[in-house]
Amino acid sequence: MAFNIKDPEILRKIDHLSRLRHASKVDVLRVALDAELARETAKLSVREKLAPVLAKAAALGTQSTMTWEDHKKASDADWGEE
Repeated sequence: MAFNIKDPEILRKIDHLSRLRHASKVDVLRVALDAELARETAKLSVREKLAPVLAKAAALGTQSTMTWEDHKKASDADWGEE
């Protein structure tokens, strides 16, 4: 399947890179696309990035047995607002 690129700036960049690398335009595009695909697939999702932190938090569990009212009273006492 032929691919028609009409943007002159893109064509200029492809031509320039193919001359620098002494490679065909198809090879230049192939390498660039392969690199971008590898970069995109290597990205971790937010869920994958947070998984270790969430697992550690879940393992710690809830330590506090104080109610909201107890926290409020303690905070007020710390700030001298009893």
